[in-house]
Amino acid sequence: MVKAFRNMVMALTFVGVAGCNMFWNFMNDYMACGLAVAASVAAGLCVERIFIERSRREMIRLHGADWHSAEKRQLDS
Repeated sequence: MVKAFRNMVMALTFVGVAGCNMFWNFMNDYMACGLAVAASVAAGLCVERIFIERSRREMIRLHGADWHSAEKRQLDS
């Protein structure tokens, strides 16, 4: 689900940035395409970070602040 949502955000960002250049002819097409790719990658990374932080907060809420250290102790035993 996260991957599909991230890909959708990346595609919409690319189309939005490239479409703005196409309608208003701001800059060279190659430069606009590069800017659109960079913007879509940045949007994808932001979406991933949001999902990771949300799941981390949920784990802390469910299992306490030291849930990761408890997992390590189980592996060591």
